[in-house]
Amino acid sequence: MVVPKIEVALSPEDFRKYPFLPEAIDRAKRLGITLNDLSTPALREVLDRAGTYVRAAIDSKALPLPADDYDIEILSYMTTLVLLRIVFDRMLIRRFAVLFSKRFSQFIASEDLIKIIYILHKIGIKVKILDEDFSGFNIVVGVLDYIENIPESKGPWKLVHRLVDRGWVFVNKFEVIRLGEEALKRFVEQRVESLQLDGLGLPNEVFSLVEEVSRDWSQKLKEIKEAWIPTDATGFEQALPPCMAAILENLRAGRNIPHSARFALASFLLNIGLSAEDVLDVFKAAPDFNERIARYQVEHIAGMRGSKKKYSPYKCDNMRTLGLCVAECKVRHPLQYFWLRRRGRVVRHEGS
Repeated sequence: MVVPKIEVALSPEDFRKYPFLPEAIDRAKRLGITLNDLSTPALREVLDRAGTYVRAAIDSKALPLPADDYDIEILSYMTTLVLLRIVFDRMLIRRFAVLFSKRFSQFIASEDLIKIIYILHKIGIKVKILDEDFSGFNIVVGVLDYIENIPESKGPWKLVHRLVDRGWVFVNKFEVIRLGEEALKRFVEQRVESLQLDGLGLPNEVFSLVEEVSRDWSQKLKEIKEAWIPTDATGFEQALPPCMAAILENLRAGRNIPHSARFALASFLLNIGLSAEDVLDVFKAAPDFNERIARYQVEHIAGMRGSKKKYSPYKCDNMRTLGLCVAECKVRHPLQYFWLRRRGRVVRHEGS
């Protein structure tokens, strides 16, 4: 397997779109700007933009386009990480990471393959371009990086369905970008959590912004928690089968659950009597929550749109195939488990 050497000349536009690149961070460090400098009129835009980014994560709204000035954008990105580290709520960090990676994937999709591979290297994905196509593929990803970053453990993403050779998984351009999106989420989360802020003094302007976003996030968390269980659903959580409880827990923790898990949870909740509005409220915890899209999907599953057919949840066999089963419950369907528990029956299960 012969792999050509990758050389890329980065432009200011690249720094603007990909402010996480080491070259961009090094440039910002050479500017020697501190948090105290952000309170000056000349750099107020940096602080304002960082606040906008954190609030977008709170409200699950798409991030705005990068600043026209690439230095402003790099500093805004770095300041956003600092704000997230000070607030230090993992759900909020994940929300930002999801939104940031989605914006990244929109930009990188239009890049040439050489630059895509270069950028993915910088966020930790072991990936290569082949000197010639093999079975229609010319990109390979290290198998461990592939497994760590696949968006869903089902269908064409399952390793058993992939062409693998000596520790390399063959992928196309779309797939490698999707893997990069997942890798960037992890990259951003790790960068926030690794920041060392001990003894860092905060100027009044930064401290005030931290207070504002902390207050907004606390209010959002309160709304999310109040939406978990409808007031008339006594014993709701206690009767959940382990698979649905696990999906709910991941959602509650702010993790970006796969589409198969979202369908499984939405169809299950609708079939045990929750309304479409109740289900929408539950999904507000998702880091990429978009009410317009979520409402359409939930109402479609509920039979309120399209064919007017209400969908049933996956059977246990399907849940196992999709990698969503987390225990052996001795039942054939999650609904069976739920209704047995609601009737006071004991349903024993073992962790798988």
